[in-house]
Amino acid sequence: MNRLVKSACAATLALLITPLVMANAKLDTLLSKIDADISASRLSSPVGNNAIEGIWQFKAIAPYDQRINTRVYKVGEFYVKLANKAISTKQYDKAQGYLDKAWMVAYLTPGLETAQDKLDAVYSGGQSTAAAAPQPAPQKAKATPAAPKKAAPKKDNSKAAKAKADKEKAAKAKAAKRAQEAKRKKQIAAEKAAAEKARKLAKEKAALEKQLAEKSREEEARRAEVAKLTALKAQQAKAAEALKNAKEDSKPIAQFSLDQGIIDERSSSDIRKALEPVCKEVLDNEASVVLHTRTPQDYRWLTVRLTLCVRRIDREFRLRHSNQIVSNGSPKITLHPGRSMSLLNAE
Repeated sequence: MNRLVKSACAATLALLITPLVMANAKLDTLLSKIDADISASRLSSPVGNNAIEGIWQFKAIAPYDQRINTRVYKVGEFYVKLANKAISTKQYDKAQGYLDKAWMVAYLTPGLETAQDKLDAVYSGGQSTAAAAPQPAPQKAKATPAAPKKAAPKKDNSKAAKAKADKEKAAKAKAAKRAQEAKRKKQIAAEKAAAEKARKLAKEKAALEKQLAEKSREEEARRAEVAKLTALKAQQAKAAEALKNAKEDSKPIAQFSLDQGIIDERSSSDIRKALEPVCKEVLDNEASVVLHTRTPQDYRWLTVRLTLCVRRIDREFRLRHSNQIVSNGSPKITLHPGRSMSLLNAE
């Protein structure tokens, strides 16, 4: 029985542990794939086979697993490096695209804000391509006396046009910066929503694991109770078998013959009178009884009658009884040593 209970416990434990082992193996495999994607510079493409998609998948499964952080910052540092390189070659739109991905994946990447400030300064006109372009050389004034007077209005018009162009450029840069900030906020909001979803999934997973653990404990308690009852029944069966085997060797301390006719008629009033002296002797000697009957049905009926008889005299007494079939003999009741005495004869 203990072996059976241990086997059942081991099976239940295996059912609980197996999903966790499989989940950890899946996470390890996903980390290896992310590392391979980073090494191969598959950061955001191709679709379905890149490091960023692997990072989001990992966070959704295990939002509190810190192993993903080093991979996140590797991707962020990679994009910051690409952005700085693009800025140095005046590929500003390309640089902003790299920074956008860094903001989305790892907004705490070292150097990310510095690179963004550098690019914002470009968009504001401080280092714009237009500002860096060489201006056309002014034309030389003619030697005629009227030439200086005609050149002055042209110079004024050039200043106004430049001021207007600078103003329009500043407005465009400001609009572009606002659009970039709005885009960044949207990306951060999306990332927060994804993190919240991951936390919710983790909470549901923890609740499910707790529910499974509670069910396991309940199942274990039920199995323990079944094992206890089974052991008790086995003890009772063993005691009954011992009593059955011992009754032939146990010397009766008293014997009472019974009328088979009363038994056949199932007459409760007649058998009550016949059992009164038997009950008195049982109680006086705290004896166990063996009912010698022709059929098991006779035994069961007599057991009920004898039990009621004893209870009418002493409600606390618990009668111990067994049966011996006598096919052709007369029915009788034999009294044997009580509970504190062995039913077996000494050798």
